[in-house]
Amino acid sequence: MVGAAGMLARLISTDKELDLLQQFKKILIAAIASTIAWFLLEQTSISSLYKAMSYGVIGVVSPEIIGGLVAIGKKFERDASKYFFK
Repeated sequence: MVGAAGMLARLISTDKELDLLQQFKKILIAAIASTIAWFLLEQTSISSLYKAMSYGVIGVVSPEIIGGLVAIGKKFERDASKYFFK
């Protein structure tokens, strides 16, 4: 929920006009990304405040995170041999 709230804040503060479906998609992506972060950070021994801040930041920047992961995946798909030692 923290990641989704972060994305909602980002959408409210932007001047870009997005339709309702685009806004819903961005909020859903933020919720999914911050849930993945929750699974990764759940058992770490850091403060709950830092964890919550991490979930919020991940929610806010989730479109960039997902876009970057997709770009890396596409580069890997084109020439996977560059990523392995010979």
